[in-house]
Amino acid sequence: MALKSILLCLHGYTQDPLVGERSWEEVTIDRINTAYRFAKFAKEVGAEVYLVISGGTIVDGKVEADSVYELAKRTAPDMFKIVDDVLLERESKNTQENVDQILKWALKRNSLIVAISSKDHSSRLAKDWAYEKNKGKQLVAIVPSEQAYSERGTDEAPIVIEPPFFAYDIAKKLLNIPKPEREETLEKLHKLLEKY
Repeated sequence: MALKSILLCLHGYTQDPLVGERSWEEVTIDRINTAYRFAKFAKEVGAEVYLVISGGTIVDGKVEADSVYELAKRTAPDMFKIVDDVLLERESKNTQENVDQILKWALKRNSLIVAISSKDHSSRLAKDWAYEKNKGKQLVAIVPSEQAYSERGTDEAPIVIEPPFFAYDIAKKLLNIPKPEREETLEKLHKLLEKY
């Protein structure tokens, strides 16, 4: 069965970063910008896109997902004109809980999961997805944003994406693309993925 939609998952970031980590706003805007670029691409190739904003930690009485949503509305308002819906995941307190909740939604919608996070969070995110025992045949793609959340960059946290996912297979299954259009879609996917 072809996948019907994309769950574009924008992972939250602590509003109380440690010494040596970038500010909440800087990191979150970087992730928002990446989500917006991917949403535009997905709409160009005809996918339904559901933006998932996750984060359940509470700072100064405000839930992280709500804070990210408000910042995204201010900094990337056009993204909300192209996504089909926004889902706020306000319960999870860590990456594994994000994964568990997102998986439930993806299975209900038969969606490709595209997880957006910082370069130095991507390897941990990939690990949590790779070993998620209940995921079955769900397709998951990890898309790192432009920057690391650490001020030192990604030198000490290399990105290891496992298991591998292939852009052509994702596009073919996701969109059930007619043969003449597959090469063009594949080329677009490669150009997008080259940025990362």
